[in-house]
Amino acid sequence: MDFVSSALVTLKQPSGFWFTILNAFKNGLGTHILAVIMIAVIVRFVISVADIFNKKATMKNSDVMAKMKPELDAIQKKYGYDQKIVSQKQNELYRKYQFNMLGSCLPMLITMVLQLVIFMTLWTSLQSVANYNIVEKYENMKYIYANVINVNSNTELATLEYEDGNEMSVVVDLENKKLTIKNETKNKPLEVNYNTDFSNEEIVGILNQYVISTIKDEENNDIANPTYENTEYNEILLNLAKQQVEEYYKDTQEGFLWIKNIYRPDSPTSPLFTKNEAKKYISKYYTKEEKNLEKANDYEGTIYNYAIAGSINQKELGKNGYYILTIIAVLSSFFSIWLSNKLMRNRNPMQKQSPVMYIVMPLIMGIFTFMYTSLFAVYIIVGQLMMIALTPITTLIVRKWAQHDQKKKNEKDVVVVDYRRKDI
Repeated sequence: MDFVSSALVTLKQPSGFWFTILNAFKNGLGTHILAVIMIAVIVRFVISVADIFNKKATMKNSDVMAKMKPELDAIQKKYGYDQKIVSQKQNELYRKYQFNMLGSCLPMLITMVLQLVIFMTLWTSLQSVANYNIVEKYENMKYIYANVINVNSNTELATLEYEDGNEMSVVVDLENKKLTIKNETKNKPLEVNYNTDFSNEEIVGILNQYVISTIKDEENNDIANPTYENTEYNEILLNLAKQQVEEYYKDTQEGFLWIKNIYRPDSPTSPLFTKNEAKKYISKYYTKEEKNLEKANDYEGTIYNYAIAGSINQKELGKNGYYILTIIAVLSSFFSIWLSNKLMRNRNPMQKQSPVMYIVMPLIMGIFTFMYTSLFAVYIIVGQLMMIALTPITTLIVRKWAQHDQKKKNEKDVVVVDYRRKDI
């Protein structure tokens, strides 16, 4: 299984605007999930500021439309037989009330575009972070497995032969992590501590350093090159490799509340990434030649079966979730739309949200939280909860702003009459 180590690739971390911000928050807060929550809070505050101007323009537009409605109805009733005249009369009415359809919609369009750009770019970035985490963990697990198998299988037993025919054996004690050198003639074993992360070259260096010096000190004979007996992948080595892979996975797993792996969706599936996910994401780092080799031999599929699926008991891992994030995202999205509509309609009964939005937006939120990384699902939910909390505040600000404008307008319209007698 030498192809395990040869299949390792060089990974490159994602980069860009959101990655820079995400990493900055992660370095300060410690985890990706806290970083995402902080980003959601900040983004919602920014959008809420833009939403104040949007609501102000919408409220002003609704007030003007309410004033114009009787005249618009009269025009339609009187000139309804000729749409050209209706259009002409409507434009005259718009000029009279200084109403600009495009200008009244501009703040709303700006807010919608801002939200859409943030939504899509952040979703892409968080999905890339999740994919990179899967690839990085997969590569590290491959390396751990290959390191234990390839190093220990080639150095579990080494034999050095004297010129006089005597032998010295070198045995790796896996359980106690000792490298024991036994001299058949002297029977004085020499034990040397070693680390399973040693490379083959480092093991050879230890053998040469300790074995050769021991033989020269005791026998003063010339030493032949050591020969190694390849023990293949016996049960001890396989169990050790599997154990270390499973320990690494559990030690590096990132969870949140009931979710065991924040980089996968909140669903009743295993928190461990699948073989298809590993193959899909790792293929982005292949050269053209490597892609052809992988297509012909399915190295990654074999490695996953041996080193990952064969090492981790997925039944013990349990389920990654229960669609709770999806349910919360749908409900919070629906409630935030309903609340915003209710508060604004209290100000102007003519203004109401399209019934389609009550279905479309919760459905979109549900799809994204159902299909993609839990990181983005948490971002959506925190954003929706922030919106629910801030909507009454932004609505109050808009109302106070509108009242202030109306008061100024009323004061401006008051005609001051001076009844005092003036001398002639």
